[in-house]
Amino acid sequence: MKSKFFFLIGLLVAISLVMVLSGCDKDLVGINNSPNAVSDANVKSVIGQQAVLVGLQSAIGDWYSGDRSRVLSIWTRQMCAPTGLGRPQPAAWNNYLLDRSKNSVNDYNWSQGYRAVKLANDIIDNASAAGLAGTRLNAYLGIAKFYKALALGDQAAVYGDVPFETTVTFPLYVKQSAVWASTQILLDEAIAHFNAGTETIAQELNFKGDKTKWIAACNSLKARHYLFALDYAKAASSAALGITAAANNVNAIYTLTAGEYAPWGHWTNTEAGEPIRSNKYYVDMAKSEPGDKRLASFLSVRGGAAAIVGNDIYADLNGTGDERTPTRAAGLNKYGPYNASFPLMSYEENLLIRAEAKARSGDTPGAIADLNSIRTTAGLTAKVAGNFATTAALITEILKQKYIQLFLEGQAYHDMRRVNKTDGTPLYRVGIPTRWSYVEAELTTNPNCPKGDSEQARNEVW
Repeated sequence: MKSKFFFLIGLLVAISLVMVLSGCDKDLVGINNSPNAVSDANVKSVIGQQAVLVGLQSAIGDWYSGDRSRVLSIWTRQMCAPTGLGRPQPAAWNNYLLDRSKNSVNDYNWSQGYRAVKLANDIIDNASAAGLAGTRLNAYLGIAKFYKALALGDQAAVYGDVPFETTVTFPLYVKQSAVWASTQILLDEAIAHFNAGTETIAQELNFKGDKTKWIAACNSLKARHYLFALDYAKAASSAALGITAAANNVNAIYTLTAGEYAPWGHWTNTEAGEPIRSNKYYVDMAKSEPGDKRLASFLSVRGGAAAIVGNDIYADLNGTGDERTPTRAAGLNKYGPYNASFPLMSYEENLLIRAEAKARSGDTPGAIADLNSIRTTAGLTAKVAGNFATTAALITEILKQKYIQLFLEGQAYHDMRRVNKTDGTPLYRVGIPTRWSYVEAELTTNPNCPKGDSEQARNEVW
């Protein structure tokens, strides 16, 4: 890990953000006097830690909703890169090609995920020495451990075995299951920090340090990682303590100020031709029942099409007319604006995790109740037990609603691998890589990186 590089870049971004958000126009204890030589003393100051916190929240949002989201949306057939709209890079993703060389999308995803881990560690390791104490220290440590767990848990879900502790030159790789076990410990520690008492933090972008909202978010993230690990009983119990309203989602926050645009907003409004459009597979799923309000909420008519349509990019869905015309595939509505927030952990995901976990644990009435919270909000009719001949049929419907609801959030990819096309996951195209390849920088410099890792090896057929 090039930790010093990640730290320097993250801190410089954070400094500029905290100045804007706090209205501070003074030199931050000398940090700006030499932006290429940030000292430990300046980092270990209250204002330095404020800057790192804002930088952490900014960095993890850009990573989670950026290239990671774009690639996974294409690999799970929610979006595609139709021909003729420019940008050959996303067109390669249609064919499940993902370059791992320096400065590639894959390299950026790896480095940005671990940059977030480094910024979280800069708080965990330095907050006390910086002078933070009592309720304020609890808030900083709890938030940092939440984000560290989120980043590491998702890196393991995407790459498999990954480094967990990154403070040495050549970090060891640990098993995916061990990463998720360790993130549970981190999240338990975060909850303990919050329970010990916090205070308002003006610079914190989501909840201003509100411990009740952060504890709920921690429990929802615990539920996600228990789901990854196939521990459905614990997923259900954690989700029961999770986020209870969409207003309490943990979001990546964006604005209409240039340089603070949402990644999807940038691609939708700035990239010529809006080169990533809807896939017919996703649109057909959202059209499978009449009255689903999410279709118009998430997508918008493009290119003179008669209605919202997706592109039949692989010519395997019997597409006709507009569905065969790349420029007429629908573009983004929900995440299209420059200032659109993007959920990192949401109430809707928590409900759907809980629904599936309950179904697998034998609580059919509870699973249907959670499922119906999603369905009725979307404008669909409520289901009853008689609608499902088997538990597998109920899980099929829950996974279908999760696929539609958590649009672009990447969870469809994790579900696809977790259930391996059984008991209800949408039937994705055979041949989708089940993991991302390790990046060249790791393969060539870290002797602990698993060898023999290649595009071909990772292109595992389901």
